[in-house]
Amino acid sequence: MVHNYVKPPSGENTVFDQELQLLQSHGIEVIAYTRHNQEIDKFSFVEKLKLPWEIVWSHRTVLDLERLIDLHRPAVAHFHNIFPLISPAAYYACRRRGVPVVQTIHNFRLICLNAYAFRDGAICLDCRKSLFRGISWACYRNSKVQSAGVAVMLWLHRLLGTWKKMVTRYICMTPFLKDLFIQFGLPKEKICIKPHFIFESQFSNRNGNDDYAVFIGRIGPEKGIETLIKAWEGIQGIKLYIIGKGPLESSLKKHVQNNKIKYLGFIEHQYCLEILQKSRFLLLPSDLYETFGMVILEAMSVGKPVIASRLGSLPDLISNGKNGLLFEPGNPKDLADKVRWLLEHEAEAEEMGRRAREEYEKKYTPEKNFELIMKIYEEAITSAKNESTC
Repeated sequence: MVHNYVKPPSGENTVFDQELQLLQSHGIEVIAYTRHNQEIDKFSFVEKLKLPWEIVWSHRTVLDLERLIDLHRPAVAHFHNIFPLISPAAYYACRRRGVPVVQTIHNFRLICLNAYAFRDGAICLDCRKSLFRGISWACYRNSKVQSAGVAVMLWLHRLLGTWKKMVTRYICMTPFLKDLFIQFGLPKEKICIKPHFIFESQFSNRNGNDDYAVFIGRIGPEKGIETLIKAWEGIQGIKLYIIGKGPLESSLKKHVQNNKIKYLGFIEHQYCLEILQKSRFLLLPSDLYETFGMVILEAMSVGKPVIASRLGSLPDLISNGKNGLLFEPGNPKDLADKVRWLLEHEAEAEEMGRRAREEYEKKYTPEKNFELIMKIYEEAITSAKNESTC
């Protein structure tokens, strides 16, 4: 298993750690190869100068993986995040030694310089056609120079056919993501759907319906914070707790000086779960394409309905009127209407919570996920053997 840890908090880091633990708990021998973005802070001047090329092709990664493969002879290599320190060169190291490659698609990096498919307050997929647009807009870290480095990496590996040839199987979490990446050009037959999961042991107490709803996530413009605040202006009889950190914190604090909205800032995961367990429902008003949403699984596991944007992967997780409600993204009136409906229909809201719990038990348990991931590995191994005999 291969992963470049990004600075926390990060859902990608969490998924990697959980899948590693899941495999080991079933007796699977796992060799973990990891790098950390925090390494860059300690780089020498010369190392930082070399970083743009390392993003394109990391010789260190190639040497490290070749040594590990020769030593352990793994049956399959499962990649999570490879940006920026691991690089697509890792695929070549594996394939040259006959190891099939599985890649989980956590974000939109293959088709977007900033990996969010979001620019200037709106969804943007322009880099699917022209990476140079992303350079002109300085989409990566607001820097044209750094954006150019990412663009060169994506352009070169598109030219080499890396994404189509070197990866044996891709994992997308939802049908929405699979369809989007097929449109981008990834081979349909190589893309599998496997959602994430959460460990049941994290949730021992499912009781409580206190008079508050909760938002948990990044406090950024892409998460629909402004829509949420506007919607809550007309809501009576229930508080809103907002948990997280991000660039809109200062602005948010100016708008929550009242008894209706309480900004709790960043809170350790364990305490977030305790607050979620006692809430009425979860809110996820995103304005961007969410690739999944681990917090939705957490809400489902404790029997809480979710109000989410009708956008991206969220409708694949939330069945409107069954385990939650969907609203038009960016529309505070529609969001407020959905909140009022849940408040005025307590019996129906409780039934949605029960169905959400059933949905978790049916699709998102560790046991179900282990079955899916092993099937994908078996497909990748069989496919690689067939390729070698052609």
